[in-house]
Amino acid sequence: MENKQNLLSKEKTTKQNRVWVRITAACNNKCLFCLDSDAQNWVLVKEDIVIQEISKWFKAWFENRVIISWWEASINPKFSEYIKYARELWYDRVQTVTNWNMFHSFDFCKKVVDAGLQEITFSFHWHNSTLHDYLVATPWAFNRSIKWLLNIKKYFPEVIVNIDIVVNKVNVAYLPDIVKFFMKFWVYEYDILQIIPFWRWFKEYKRKLFYNISENIEYLQKTWELSQIPWMYMWTNRFPAEAFEWYEDLIQDPRKMKSEVMWEAYLMFEEFIKSNWKIKPNCYGDACSVCFQKDYCHSYIENINTKKLDNIDTNDTIIISWEEFPSQVYEKYWDKIEDFKNKLKSFNKKLINIPKCLWWTWIYQTYNDIKQQDSLADYTYKYINNLYRIKSLNCKKCKYDKECKWIHINFIRSYGFKILEIIK
Repeated sequence: MENKQNLLSKEKTTKQNRVWVRITAACNNKCLFCLDSDAQNWVLVKEDIVIQEISKWFKAWFENRVIISWWEASINPKFSEYIKYARELWYDRVQTVTNWNMFHSFDFCKKVVDAGLQEITFSFHWHNSTLHDYLVATPWAFNRSIKWLLNIKKYFPEVIVNIDIVVNKVNVAYLPDIVKFFMKFWVYEYDILQIIPFWRWFKEYKRKLFYNISENIEYLQKTWELSQIPWMYMWTNRFPAEAFEWYEDLIQDPRKMKSEVMWEAYLMFEEFIKSNWKIKPNCYGDACSVCFQKDYCHSYIENINTKKLDNIDTNDTIIISWEEFPSQVYEKYWDKIEDFKNKLKSFNKKLINIPKCLWWTWIYQTYNDIKQQDSLADYTYKYINNLYRIKSLNCKKCKYDKECKWIHINFIRSYGFKILEIIK
């Protein structure tokens, strides 16, 4: 795979102990696409709770990173104190994600940098004031932000600056231009986030903000192409994997699904699992068609009554299980597609969990014990390990498309979609 080194470099980063700490339930922007707008109550998280969260998740002998964020953390009066506490606790990296409204003051910037803030992720969703201010529903937001992006670069060059962009119908066609614009300011790390259909904003702005990925794949691909520039570091979040053909190193780590459902949405999904689909998530319905978690939710009902393959004759079959990291895939099957396919053929047995285009005799191993072990954590673990399978957009042309259960996402991340072949 051409992007192997990028993939392995990201793997190293994802193995960090990353701790997200919320210190406020408020924000001084009103972004049209905000997924947490209904949960904001302008309450500051109690100091003892914040201190406890920062300290209890620190792991000795790990590389530890704390992200003091969630909504707009910088408006908390104790923001710099929490940064200082994390550094004194020996966190390797202290980071925040911000809209930068508070960073318009040089004194504020100096205070938080002196306290130990090492990395700032700044939210920009356009490269001019008119539409950026429209998307964040805050006048003068763009001009203030650009000013202090430049000042951070000038006065605090030791601070790592990166940018996140929420991709939506308004900006998707200009996404490559947005990234190129901020490259002029020597920003070479980006977090590209797909808009997600949560809460009231989906109902109010569905037609204005949500777009069809396949119809806009050209603009996404032009953006992914920029990830190949030297010194560029690009992350993506909440996109369907099919959007990354030829740029599979950008596919989000499948283990990220745990944080998506085990934090903010925990109670909603836990109730859903325990009720055996009867109490559906409050986002269920129209939102499913544009949600990256659709397969996660819908796989539960599709597999809960699936017959498990018990008493498998291991003399005649081999289960091709997932591997947690691409490095483990390469260690087991080598790093070239030809070696991977030759390894599969060398087994000379029926292969479970492998599509027909890779080996003609296949069976799928699924679970019917979700009912018996009905916790959210249990299902999420099983989904990531066994049901998190994907296919290429071109697979629709294959005569086995409807019956094929695809292939685990980490094989695609490791070798690319080109391992799959269309059978006419």
